[in-house]
Amino acid sequence: MTRYLLCPLLLLACFLTGCANKLEVAIDATPAQDYYFDPKAPVLVTVDGAKDAQGLKASYYLRDMVAALHGMGFTQVYTESSLPKNHPPFRMNIALAVGSKKTSYRYTATDYGQVPSSTKTTCMPGKHQQTVCTSTPVMSYRAIGSSERTGYTTLSTFNIKAKDEQSRRTVFLLRASSYNEDCQDAKVEDFLVQESLDNLDFRNRVQRKYSVTLPEGQSCN
Repeated sequence: MTRYLLCPLLLLACFLTGCANKLEVAIDATPAQDYYFDPKAPVLVTVDGAKDAQGLKASYYLRDMVAALHGMGFTQVYTESSLPKNHPPFRMNIALAVGSKKTSYRYTATDYGQVPSSTKTTCMPGKHQQTVCTSTPVMSYRAIGSSERTGYTTLSTFNIKAKDEQSRRTVFLLRASSYNEDCQDAKVEDFLVQESLDNLDFRNRVQRKYSVTLPEGQSCN
């Protein structure tokens, strides 16, 4: 059974304790309005950059993409490893790309410190019937200003690009992305693939930004 066929709740269950409670997801998919996505025409599913590390990652999701296309009614879907010897000419080539990279960002944060908030005075009898008083500041911990700081996060993405084989024209683009600071790259990538294939649509443009709340006590470490 492929990852695409797993229930989303089972997929989310891989998130173990330690991650943020919510995972932000953005999906932007655009099909060509004038292109006919013929479900009976042969389709080849490949990876983008097959010889590099990103291509190796994407190869794990070939079967998921094939299963998704079959679920949409496409009857002749192949990968390079499943090509028959005398296969018909392909109508469309679909390339997958997936990966994660560290990024930095600047933000303003509040600075805190010990500052005097009041004065405490203590008086004691001194010589010659004089009273000696001593004042000391009473310190409190509170905001004392703000400063610019650098934060680090990970951007994970999953991309689908479909081209017409004859004209080499791009007829479909999908990009799914998510930023996180604590999650394992592979598990976020798995999740993005699942979300992308659940939203796969060759007829309508899809633009979604939403948060997924992880089950209590679970994260993605």
